[in-house]
Amino acid sequence: MTESAEGTGPNLPGSKPVRGEAAWIAAVGLALAVAVFWWAYTPSQTPPGPASTRKTAGARPTSGFVGARACKDCHPGEYAAYTSSGHARTLRPAAKTDLARWLDSRTADDSERPGASWTFQRDGDRLIAQPVDGEGVGRVLLDYAFGSGKHAMTFLSMRDEVNGQPRAKEYRLSYFHHKDAMDLTPGQRRKIGQPDYSPSGRELTVELTFKCFECHTTRTSDRSATELDLATLIPNVSCERCHGPGRAHVDAARRGEGPLAMPFGPESWTANELSRSCGECHRLAEMAPASAIRAGNSELVRFQTIGLLQSACYRRSEGRLSCATCHEPHSRTSTNRPAYMAICLDCHEGPSRAVCPVSPRDGCLDCHMPRQDAGNGMLFTDHWIRAEPEEIRPAP
Repeated sequence: MTESAEGTGPNLPGSKPVRGEAAWIAAVGLALAVAVFWWAYTPSQTPPGPASTRKTAGARPTSGFVGARACKDCHPGEYAAYTSSGHARTLRPAAKTDLARWLDSRTADDSERPGASWTFQRDGDRLIAQPVDGEGVGRVLLDYAFGSGKHAMTFLSMRDEVNGQPRAKEYRLSYFHHKDAMDLTPGQRRKIGQPDYSPSGRELTVELTFKCFECHTTRTSDRSATELDLATLIPNVSCERCHGPGRAHVDAARRGEGPLAMPFGPESWTANELSRSCGECHRLAEMAPASAIRAGNSELVRFQTIGLLQSACYRRSEGRLSCATCHEPHSRTSTNRPAYMAICLDCHEGPSRAVCPVSPRDGCLDCHMPRQDAGNGMLFTDHWIRAEPEEIRPAP
């Protein structure tokens, strides 16, 4: 089938990536957005359940947002940490990314279709993918880039609206950082010819398009938390996504009044609530088929919240262990292995505590939280902290 030029062009507020929005994100590694996005829309990989399973689905406010630059004066440390994190770059106009400049005039092969390739062109505010081989496939206008690029980045092209709601197409190729190359978007291998799949990508329904934007934005619309409005969405996962709208808080602070409570936040959350808040996008067990929730399932490794909430460490922590126990919530995920080891030993060292008989003071991460290949060569840490080595296959 011949396809015409696809996409209607990005319409994010402002023409530059939003970098000035400080966040309370209980970080669970920089699987970030890319992990969220791919699982949400890959039917072969433990799809999520309905949005109603999410803790705050349909209940998020749509007004009172100020943008996190307003947080900088009082919270400069958190602001600085956030702006360097992946959550600050979960959604951008495709043509405005550094990747678009890198792709300009490059050609990438479709590894599943011998002889088929795409050439990319950055033309002002547009990023265009042009098929080299033809075969009745038209050029694709890549409107939005999803993911920080730390692990990968996937593109969406906006299509005609359905009943006033946007829908999109997921482009056939994604960028993979560890390869520094374009390759097949997860979930699209061996799918050409199946319903909604073509040589240029996968057609998404209105519902799937919304879910995609929902986990990569602070607000999807100023009208309703269950709608997507490209003109009024707030891109990226910022402080107000997790703390709630900050206008009343900021206004009170500037007047020197108190108390300065935010609608949501750690001071009012239990460890379970905090982790489940992360799991709204990093996934929860009830969002997947029951048969998929098992130790050793490599498809789960990039959905860290699922593994953590199944682990014996979490279940026996008496409500103390959460994502934020190990991860500073505003920053890029740390790679300081000794610091993580110290957190393990804080609970597991001492005569009255369970100590590993193999290596009581070292090697916890390599044995109990190994990195695994989650697909396409991307390595993620297994958060199902368990002691069954036969079920753990550390990545080389």
